[in-house]
Amino acid sequence: MTLLNPDNFSLGTVSRRQILKLGAAASAASLLPAGLVKAQAAKRLRLAHPAPTEHGWHLWAAEFKTQIETLTNGSVTVQIFPNAQLGGERDIAQAVRRGAVEMGGIGVGLSGWVPEMSITDAPFLWKSRQQAYKAFAGQFGDDLRQLSLDKGFKLVGWTDLGFRCMTNNVKPVLTAEDMQGLKMRVPNSRAYIALIQALGASTVAVDLSELYLALRQGVADGQDTPAPVVKSTKLYEVQKFVSKTDHVLTTAYIVINPDVYAKLSDTEKEAFEKASQAADDHVRGVTQQQETEAYSFFTAQGLQVAADVDRESFRKKTAPVLTDNPDLFPPALIELANATAL
Repeated sequence: MTLLNPDNFSLGTVSRRQILKLGAAASAASLLPAGLVKAQAAKRLRLAHPAPTEHGWHLWAAEFKTQIETLTNGSVTVQIFPNAQLGGERDIAQAVRRGAVEMGGIGVGLSGWVPEMSITDAPFLWKSRQQAYKAFAGQFGDDLRQLSLDKGFKLVGWTDLGFRCMTNNVKPVLTAEDMQGLKMRVPNSRAYIALIQALGASTVAVDLSELYLALRQGVADGQDTPAPVVKSTKLYEVQKFVSKTDHVLTTAYIVINPDVYAKLSDTEKEAFEKASQAADDHVRGVTQQQETEAYSFFTAQGLQVAADVDRESFRKKTAPVLTDNPDLFPPALIELANATAL
């Protein structure tokens, strides 16, 4: 994205009329109170994410945009940048942290700054979606929000992208033992590397925005993402086998720069919170519907879908991942998760 920078102009490319207009605009702006100018600038929220427009991040962003612009009568506007227009997860996270971009959709990339966020990627942590949602809204979520804030991110959205499945091009996967010998793509996350290696597969780290090409070129045999993500990113075009393992409920996040949020008025903050919750609820409902539809879609596309997977074998194989990595999966947070009502 190229920003308008007066230093880039030359008199040879700017007409006299344009110069006069720029001068008039600058003079008008100088007559406004400095605080008003800053307030107006802070009300445009740019929200970037690395996924296609069918992805849950974009659905969240679109619903949030509609809600907050309506609730504030347009005093807060949202501009969405999908499809990695402003870079991958790490690029977006860095931009939000610096304040170069106001908001961003970030998944496991957030664990690069906040290792404890890996807890939401712990295998078989939740017994149901409802348990996870209650935990996010309670002390479990409060602890993670504070840890994120300490590292420069205000966590404002919990995006349910669906339960993860295993896909590959080599063989059907019905038990944990079937993972042996596969070369699996993982996000750049210690948690997922540990999980996949515990199952006996090798790993290669690839960003979501580059995953399709990596699978098509054989950089990896397979990958694990939620079924709706497999569909929205068209990974079904470059995979043959799908296994409904449901080993992780994928939680991605929407973050905002804390200083940007602090500049919103009390009324705008109230609207912001309502819009965020509405976007969470919207995506959760859509994701559950998409999850069911995706498996039927894969079958129609000719993929071999295994719904009756031995999940207990996966749970047993991956259980040591939690106890062997307390920095990624803090015991106190695991206790909070387990104590949450079903």
